[in-house]
Amino acid sequence: MRDRIPHLNDFIHLNNAAGSLPDRSVYTAMAEHMELEARMGSTEAMLSVSVKLGQLYSDLGNLIQVSDEQIALFGSNTQAWQTPFLALDLKPGDRILVGETEWGGNISAIHRRCEATGAQMDLIPSDENGAIDVEALVQMLDDNVRVVCVTWVPAVNGLINPVNEIADVLGDHPAWLFVDAAQFFGQGATDLSNPRFDVTTVSTRKYIRGPRGLGFSVFSRRFLEQITPHGVDQFSGPFAEGAPSIRKDAKKFEYGESSYIVRMGLAQAVKLTLKDDWASIQTTITSHAKALRSGLSGINGVQIEDRGPSLSGIVTFSHERHNPAHFQQGLKARNINISAPKDIYAPLWFRKRPFISRLAPHAFNTQQEIETVIAAIADIAAQ
Repeated sequence: MRDRIPHLNDFIHLNNAAGSLPDRSVYTAMAEHMELEARMGSTEAMLSVSVKLGQLYSDLGNLIQVSDEQIALFGSNTQAWQTPFLALDLKPGDRILVGETEWGGNISAIHRRCEATGAQMDLIPSDENGAIDVEALVQMLDDNVRVVCVTWVPAVNGLINPVNEIADVLGDHPAWLFVDAAQFFGQGATDLSNPRFDVTTVSTRKYIRGPRGLGFSVFSRRFLEQITPHGVDQFSGPFAEGAPSIRKDAKKFEYGESSYIVRMGLAQAVKLTLKDDWASIQTTITSHAKALRSGLSGINGVQIEDRGPSLSGIVTFSHERHNPAHFQQGLKARNINISAPKDIYAPLWFRKRPFISRLAPHAFNTQQEIETVIAAIADIAAQ
């Protein structure tokens, strides 16, 4: 497993976005390309690394076990999700099914699209643990269901939604399955080859440890054959013989202009990621999360909010007297970094549930750090 960057050691990070800072060589790759642009100009610099940029798709394909023709790069996980979603031609009466834990950004985009098209967003009931109820989903499926949206691991809870079961029950139903894997990818699995996942999106700044400013989508063959983006340019739809000729692969959803500096950083991060022992990383994250839940559950006033037979590395808790800001600020004063997600992260989830503190250990963290955090939370809870 790769080491942390030295300045990370000033803090105990239990926030996967911060704890997943890129390897130093990722920053070096970005700095080298920035210097190349300064010396050669942006176009010449791009052409000089074209082979490396092409290899990035192949390396990602090897990592996630799909063809590189199914992968498109975007400026963020949000763009990776919204670009194909906005390409859907929805109409009045169409139904979009979502779970309670769907990412707030996706909910906002769905709501706006429903307003514009006359489609409607319907909520899939949750089971007793808060995960999507697969049996209830089956009962909701009809000819009007066009899209089923699932956030694999929510940003506000340690549960894991049953995405593979959902894919199985959808079977031959024509509805598109959108899977937001931003929080799941890496800590849970790296294989995204399920052919029933029509659009799967990943944030590369988390467990891949790439730079901020990139995300990617993985498209099913069916989606690529049937869906055409509304926006194209000379790269995705070059104009020829009086009309744009739209690409057939996933790059038809990309634009020709992008930051090659961050792409070079991602290329280096993915090469390192291919060498990582993912089984060991996932085992360590799971072990840390289990230790946190066990230790926190013994603190007076603390309620662990994660429930279910299968939990992720995200640990959430509430307190009978203190709000999340109390813990976040108290821990920050002790050089410990955690998160306090807002209701905009999962607006449907927080309508009837308490706000929470979130701890997301990485494989970087040590058992001693886990014990230190538990003791610190116990002390702050008693204040």
